[in-house]
Amino acid sequence: MIRVLQLLTATTLGGGPRQVYHLVRRLPRDEFTVCVGGPENRRYREQLAVMGVELAPLDVDRLGRFWRTVFRTLRLIRESRAEVVHTHGKGAGFYGRVAALVAGVPVVHTFHGIHYESYPCAGRRLYLALERCLAHLTHTVINVSASQDTEALALGVSRPGRSAVVVNGIDAEELDTLSPWGRSSLLTFEREDVTVLGCVARFDPVKRHEVLLRALSRIVPRHPRVRLLLVGGGPEEDRIKRLAVALSIPPGSIVFPGALDWRTNPYTAMDIYVTASAKEGLPLAPLEAMASRLPVIASDVPGHREVVAHGETGLLVAPEDDKALAEAIESLLDDSERRARMGRAGRERVLRDFAIGPMVEKTAAIYRAAVVTPGRRR
Repeated sequence: MIRVLQLLTATTLGGGPRQVYHLVRRLPRDEFTVCVGGPENRRYREQLAVMGVELAPLDVDRLGRFWRTVFRTLRLIRESRAEVVHTHGKGAGFYGRVAALVAGVPVVHTFHGIHYESYPCAGRRLYLALERCLAHLTHTVINVSASQDTEALALGVSRPGRSAVVVNGIDAEELDTLSPWGRSSLLTFEREDVTVLGCVARFDPVKRHEVLLRALSRIVPRHPRVRLLLVGGGPEEDRIKRLAVALSIPPGSIVFPGALDWRTNPYTAMDIYVTASAKEGLPLAPLEAMASRLPVIASDVPGHREVVAHGETGLLVAPEDDKALAEAIESLLDDSERRARMGRAGRERVLRDFAIGPMVEKTAAIYRAAVVTPGRRR
């Protein structure tokens, strides 16, 4: 048996925790045993417990407590008797790789998007320098898309021969079995009366929720029955709510239900999925929307280009351009046949190119290679 420790920077709604959940659920039980370390989160703990997997409390997002966090991470590696450590996110990637070096355990690190552009100039240089050093401690850097792999190699945060592309996978069949979201009890509108635009994302600056709001402010005067459903939570939520008021968007036109349980399918409440993110690795939510037979309108950035086939499964628009986004949305509002055609094509694309099986198989192969690497310490 190969013992794998998954280390997460966050355990709330987001691509990393969701990917780990599916990975843990699908890894062959006769070959791998898994422990997950990350910040305490009741929902995530319960979901892992159903599979007999423990969530070990570990907060790796506090750089001010360096030695204490290194020690706790090292202790978890030893207590779990990990033979491979798989890190996700900046904090986990830093502490996990440093502690694994001390423990003599090989490390796999996944970039769920390489985000550093919002840092000040000195911060960007420091972050990239640190990631380049950490790359030398890493057995394999996993990138979730080919475009991200190219970026990582160009930046030097992964190394030739020690980098792999493992595309995010979606369990479309499981998505079909999830409980449809009970929108009637939470929203102020009825399905037959409105067209619902939806986005499932953490309220983070990179997601550019403000672009969605500005596009909606253009659309609502001409299409008063359009609603925007923003699922998720995060530090930007209050600012986005204030912006909705400042833009004079009518009350009830935007709904903020917070982060929903993963056992619920929010896409059943939507007619069109929309995202204006400034940067993505390979986002899970648009894939889930496509698997749910929704057309996807997305900003034309590398991660989205690998998901959305423009004109076939959805539309790509210039990033930061709320006018272009509004026009793309309006082009689908009154064309239910085109929306249905794109939705069917999106479902077929997910089943063909983004199935969960290959993601699990490729990751398992990386674990096996890490364990048998010659010269590693036991």
